[in-house]
Amino acid sequence: MCFSVILSKAYSSDMENQKFTELINLYFEGKLDDEGHVMLTEFLRDEKNRDYFDLAKQWWAINPAETEISRRNWFHVQHKMHKQQVGKMQLPVLRRLWLQVASAAAILVIGILAGTVWSHFFSWQYPFSEPLVFETPRGEKSMVKLPDGSQVWLNANSRLVCYSFTSKSRKVELTGEAFFKVERNEKSPFRVKTNECEVKVLGTEFNVMAYDDFGRKEITLLSGKVDVHLKNSRQVLAPGEAFIIKGQQAWVEKVNTGRASAWVDNKFDFQNINLSELMKRLENWYDVDIDLSNPGNREVNFTGTFKNEETIWQVLDAIQIYIPIRYEKTDLRKIKISVE
Repeated sequence: MCFSVILSKAYSSDMENQKFTELINLYFEGKLDDEGHVMLTEFLRDEKNRDYFDLAKQWWAINPAETEISRRNWFHVQHKMHKQQVGKMQLPVLRRLWLQVASAAAILVIGILAGTVWSHFFSWQYPFSEPLVFETPRGEKSMVKLPDGSQVWLNANSRLVCYSFTSKSRKVELTGEAFFKVERNEKSPFRVKTNECEVKVLGTEFNVMAYDDFGRKEITLLSGKVDVHLKNSRQVLAPGEAFIIKGQQAWVEKVNTGRASAWVDNKFDFQNINLSELMKRLENWYDVDIDLSNPGNREVNFTGTFKNEETIWQVLDAIQIYIPIRYEKTDLRKIKISVE
């Protein structure tokens, strides 16, 4: 029996909902094309549709036809649903895909399925034939829930590759910046690999900033414990500490952990950041290209806090108060900045 029949009392059967149901069936069968993915994502912007999709997901979770394709598709769709535009206007609060029941009929279905659904569909021992890849372009950020229940917030211009999660190992690879909230599992260490190092944890909250074009990389621990492994050394961090890599040098600093994760709450919080890195962050956040002239003055440092509702021009005006810069808009998304 199709899930749409069971839920017919909870949802109307007009043409739009019939189309939505058709898209869901194709999606979980792994037959949804690119155009269908776009349409499904648009449908899921409506809260009622998300409720319906959650119920459909649970139905397919105990359906024998459930495949690797349907699991893989689910992670990508929920990643798209949590994408946000940043650096423009105030952002909506991140929503998590919690089940919100619309009717007594839906509640009954959930009650019947509850004992088997989560252990089956969200079982995190997923030997995917290919890695899951999540990306955020410049000007956006997103949150994704991994197969083991861990949550990852991806900053703008970042890429997360998620490999098979098994009872012995959980491994991801990061380029860019991400905040991790890792579900604890002492038997299955969680590893984050970057170009410079590997971070090993059991269960904790930490931020990794590892953009390839930034002069420094930083791992900041908020709670728990992490092991940072370099090529020829290892460092254990305690909460409130950051491991910083700059060229061939690496060291540990006491830091304000709220500053490292401020971007998750749609804020900039900079402490003695050099002008070159500051401009790279603004490029990622606002999806602009900044031409920074006067290379000799790029090491000027800046300290300040901004909120996401401020425009790029408001931010540059504030920076001008502390650093003698001039800026001009040379194209739709191009800005030229000179340091006096």
